[in-house]
Amino acid sequence: MSQTRAVVLGGGGVAGIAWEMGVLAALLEEGIDLNAADLVVGTSAGSMVGAALRAGLLPQVLAAQLDDAGAALAGPGIDAPYQDPSGFSSEAFIELTATAGRGDGDEKAARARVGQLARTTPAVMTEGEWVSSIRSLLPQQQWPDKPFGIAVVDAEDGSFTVLDAMSDVELARAIAASCAVPTVWPPVTILGRQYMDGGMRSATNADVAEGYGKVLVLASGPEAPVSPFGPSLPQALAKLQQHSSTFVVEADEAALREFGVNPLLRSTRIPASAAGRRQGAEAAAAIRDFWTA
Repeated sequence: MSQTRAVVLGGGGVAGIAWEMGVLAALLEEGIDLNAADLVVGTSAGSMVGAALRAGLLPQVLAAQLDDAGAALAGPGIDAPYQDPSGFSSEAFIELTATAGRGDGDEKAARARVGQLARTTPAVMTEGEWVSSIRSLLPQQQWPDKPFGIAVVDAEDGSFTVLDAMSDVELARAIAASCAVPTVWPPVTILGRQYMDGGMRSATNADVAEGYGKVLVLASGPEAPVSPFGPSLPQALAKLQQHSSTFVVEADEAALREFGVNPLLRSTRIPASAAGRRQGAEAAAAIRDFWTA
């Protein structure tokens, strides 16, 4: 078995970012060097978390976000602060995407139907405002030196892509695309194509880590056994475990209660990060054994 290691960071909105950062901060405090991974791959919220981890500044980014928990998510000179989508409902969004998933065709066609919704539904912010708001949150504007992948879905044809430092795209734009929840945030233009949330294929896209000896997955909630849009986490794990060792940290029921019905609200950050820290501390000993064995 290969001794290469990968960290997979799933989606989950603002609450998911805080929860994942809480988990990782607790593990880093225990001396578990997850930034030593040979690959970090992030989907949606996980792309933001992965950028902070790869920059070596995750604890500082988390502290800054929590200090700013009651304020707009924007830095000095940024004219486009994050805007809470107060009308968003996780249950309503799941039903919306489920309807798209019941149409004809394969997984790619199902994703394209979601992309049609993303391209035709008025968003909370313009594309430029959305990218600016993401840019203001990043600890660094350059792609990290260590391997870092960002999952996105083409909103026009439904194809799946993992962007990286070789993709000829600004880091902030890649993350904004991966975080672009359809019907909430606008698709993001990259090299003439419009891209949306990588979670429209899978909330984790853990299969991207195929071939790595050890795979640590952070999932901001359970995934269905199967999905019309792509390989769900259970499906990906079944395949990964044929040749890899895996360890999954999944947001538990107490954490999900802190996420609430709208995980895109800034008010979820403090309770979600606390839940993440708790789960990270609880799992630290087992993860140390897994990561360093």
